[in-house]
Amino acid sequence: MKILLSYPSENDNGEGINYCQVLRRLGHEVIEVNSSASSNGSWGPRKVVKGFPADTSIDDLIVHYESADLFLYIEPLGLLPKGLNVSSIPTACIICDCHRQLKPRQTLAKFFDHVFLYQRNYLSKFSDHPKDNVRWLPYACDLEKFNIQEKDRDLDIAFIGNLFQKGSERQKTLHFLQSRYRLNEIRYYLQEEIPQVYSQAKIVLNLPIGDDLNFRFFEALSSKSLLITKRINNGQEELFEEDVHYVAFESRDELLEKIDYYLKNDSERQRIALSGNEAVKRSHTLSIRIEELLKTILTGPQKNAPIRNMSSNEVMNLYAQYYEKNGQIDTLLKLAAENKENGSERIKMLIKAGRAFMRRSINAW
Repeated sequence: MKILLSYPSENDNGEGINYCQVLRRLGHEVIEVNSSASSNGSWGPRKVVKGFPADTSIDDLIVHYESADLFLYIEPLGLLPKGLNVSSIPTACIICDCHRQLKPRQTLAKFFDHVFLYQRNYLSKFSDHPKDNVRWLPYACDLEKFNIQEKDRDLDIAFIGNLFQKGSERQKTLHFLQSRYRLNEIRYYLQEEIPQVYSQAKIVLNLPIGDDLNFRFFEALSSKSLLITKRINNGQEELFEEDVHYVAFESRDELLEKIDYYLKNDSERQRIALSGNEAVKRSHTLSIRIEELLKTILTGPQKNAPIRNMSSNEVMNLYAQYYEKNGQIDTLLKLAAENKENGSERIKMLIKAGRAFMRRSINAW
C-alpha cells in the first residue's frame, strides 16, 4: 500500500515517526509529507524540515508522487492539503489529546473519511461522521525500541511528564516521592531516551491528566516495569486487568501504600510487570494497531468526510479555521487575496490572519 503520511517530522515527541517506521517494516511504501518547519531547539538539536507549501492540494501530492492509496494524518500539525473535499483516495486521521482541546479536534476531524481516537471516552463527541467512521484506536508502542538488555533496576520509581505550574498536584506528588525514594531526574526527555529510563526502574508511575489513557501507560508496560497509575474509567479497565497487568490508586495514601508494598515484594512486583508486558506483546503492539487501522479503512464505509458534503464557502471557512488555529498567517493572507472580489469573505480571512498573528505572538512561535 502506498501511503502519504503527514505528521510534524521536525519534532521528536510525536507518534508519527513510530507509525512511519512500523508501516515500512510491514511492507508498505510510506511517503512522509510535511510543511516546511523546524523544531525550536529547546530540548535537543534544532531540526529543519523542507516541505510543501501549506496550500498544496491532495491532487498535487498524488501527481507529484505519481500515485497513492491513502492519505493518513497524525495530529498535531504536519501538512493538511487542500482539496480533501474531493480527494480521490481515502483519507484518515489519528487524533490525540481530546481531553485538553476538544473543539479544534472536532473541527479537524471534519476533513477526513475515517477518524481514529486515542481516547475511548470521546467517541460520542465526534458525531458529524457515521458511527462506523469514528473508531477507538488506543496508543501502542513499537516494541523494537524497548528491546533493551536487562540491567539492574537501580531506580525505585521512574516518572516522565510535564510538572506544569508551580504547586500543581503532580508537582507536589513528585516532590514528596523524591524525598522518600530513588527517582530519575525530573526533566524533559527525548522520546528515544524514555525506554532506557523506564528499563532502569522497578516502578513506573503514571499521573495522567484528566481521564486520558496516555502513551506513558503503554510505554511502562512495554518496559517490563511495574506500572502504577490512577484508577480511571478510561479504557484501561477494558484492555487490561488491575492487579494482573498493572496496579492502580485513587489517593496519595493508597499510592504510597502500594509503592512501599511492591518495593518490598520483588516477586509480586515482577509477576505483574511481566504479565503486563506479555499482554502488550500479545494484543497491543503498534504493528497490531496499524493492521487494525488499515483493515478498518479498506473494509469500512468510504468517502464519508463531512467536508465532502460542504459548499465551496464552507470548505474555505473550514480550512481557514484550521489555518488560524495553527498560526498559518501567510496561507490566510493568500485566501484573502483569492477573495478580493468578495469583500465580506476577504475581511473574514484578514481577521483570521490577525488572530493567527496574535496567537503566534502570545505563544512565541
